[in-house]
Amino acid sequence: MRMLWKRTPPIMAALLGMALVVAACGTTETVTVTETVVVTSVVTETETVTEVVTETEVVTEEVVVTSIVTETEEVVVTEEVVVTEEVEVVVYADDPEARTLRIAMKDDVEHLDPNYGQANLTNLVLKNTYMQSVQYLPGPSQGDYAYADTTAFEGGWVENWDFSDDYTKLTLKLRQGLVFPSSGRAVTTDDVIWTIERAFALPSGPAWVWGNIGLHGMDQVERVDEQTLILHDIRPSTIVLPLMRDQSMGVIDSVAVGDNSTDDDPWGATWLSQNFAGNGRYVMDSWERGSKMVLKANPTWPGRQPYFETVELLVVPESSNRLALLQSGDVDIALDMSASELELAGASDGVKVLSIPDRNSMNVMLNLEQPPFDNLDLRRAVAYAIDYDAIVNGVLKGHAVHAQGPMSVNARVFDLFGLADSWIYEYNPDKAREHLAAAGQPDGFEFELVIRQGVALDDAIAANMKANLADVGIDMTIRPISGSEMFEVLNVSNLQHQAAFRGGLLDYIDDPYYHFYLWWETATVINWTGFSDARVDEILQETASVLDDNALRDPYREAIALVTEASPMLWLANANFTMAMREDITGYVHHPDGLLWFAALERA
Repeated sequence: MRMLWKRTPPIMAALLGMALVVAACGTTETVTVTETVVVTSVVTETETVTEVVTETEVVTEEVVVTSIVTETEEVVVTEEVVVTEEVEVVVYADDPEARTLRIAMKDDVEHLDPNYGQANLTNLVLKNTYMQSVQYLPGPSQGDYAYADTTAFEGGWVENWDFSDDYTKLTLKLRQGLVFPSSGRAVTTDDVIWTIERAFALPSGPAWVWGNIGLHGMDQVERVDEQTLILHDIRPSTIVLPLMRDQSMGVIDSVAVGDNSTDDDPWGATWLSQNFAGNGRYVMDSWERGSKMVLKANPTWPGRQPYFETVELLVVPESSNRLALLQSGDVDIALDMSASELELAGASDGVKVLSIPDRNSMNVMLNLEQPPFDNLDLRRAVAYAIDYDAIVNGVLKGHAVHAQGPMSVNARVFDLFGLADSWIYEYNPDKAREHLAAAGQPDGFEFELVIRQGVALDDAIAANMKANLADVGIDMTIRPISGSEMFEVLNVSNLQHQAAFRGGLLDYIDDPYYHFYLWWETATVINWTGFSDARVDEILQETASVLDDNALRDPYREAIALVTEASPMLWLANANFTMAMREDITGYVHHPDGLLWFAALERA
């Protein structure tokens, strides 16, 4: 039960708090209490949430309230009192400062267009400002956090859904009462259909998601009425709903974008990259480029409002400054901290560090389309030259495990499919030199590694790699770039890097087909290495609608072996998800996409 009280006398708060535990009471004596109170707010909903504590009473009694009058200033309460266990009664108050969540991040948000949700900070904002089709429900608490339950869903812009018996038809009913907060327009199936059409016209993130579901054109989309549409001839799959909760799957205000489109830009991509036209739990309130983005809770959202009314995303490029701000309490969460900084944060008063076993991958993408890594022996040379133990135990301080190929060792099918058999790389400088010689480069070669600017973890891993490679004669130059530059460098239509390091890479859905569709199909939207293998493409097509793990085992063992032998990446480690935050931030739910879900967070 959520209560908001202002200046409520302690005795009244205590009585109402003890009434909540009436079921445990017995009867030993009866007393009558008369107290003058002013009730300034009442029960607003029926689920329990944590609010700002402004006054606390510790009571050693439990109370049965048998009479209460709220219409007058004088309230007479007759109670039966039993001495039981100590109960803490929390009295809440509105406090704009306490209801503001401040997050320090290394870089600015790249852009705001859901069609191009490949950059990490863009994805973070899209997840919270564009309500997706569905969303995972939280699972059981693990202490300071809970995992999202990837088998249970709640509706977002979809209120309910229904599959046909053969799973090839999906009927979607829109949530009642949804409006676009910037315009006040009701969200209808016309906006949904326009959003899908836009996805196909600008083939990137959402088009990729719809394609994975089996939706390839508008002829498969049927409008039934303003609240109902049907998707026909989709692919039978257990990952349809997990795909539909992708951060890029929000509904866009078709009128707002249409008003800001041009003949040269009919889908308003230029305008939408810098402006908001969604309907999520939060809306963009302001954006000072390079400094701060402010999000506000969406007042038009028909469900429960999130605890934090304001979220400030602060650009703090230096990780040491992010740490200092967290330690001082000027920010609530600091993103992208190194393992050493996490240790310092965890030892600080008022700060806690979450370290959650996950499928995060620390990978280096090698560009197979240009020298030097169009040469397989040079790719294998760098793979054997890396000291993986030094990265896992030294740089990551044990918040990781050894990677063993394309799929995380924490993936659901890693042991089930026996994927460790395909792993061929360990730290072996002699083998690295053999492959250098085989490539005609016995004295080594030069290449450039791009990393994310201002990310201490990236700096540390890159420095470790540079020292390893120098031992076998390979000269690696490190070039830090901004998140927006990284987005351009890894653009699949024009790969500009020789090698690029990215941490925090993971499959948003723990499924072998999804992994290959995401990374290794020739035409995939995040083919950041230029990898192409006809047999791998064939395996992907053969397994597109296969739901049985036993039938998937052999083809994916073959596909994993082919990718591993081709060495388009350096698979360095599978890292825990780590995050430093103030101790009073609670409610964290870890989603498979690794993106913060602001609506679940509260202040204790």
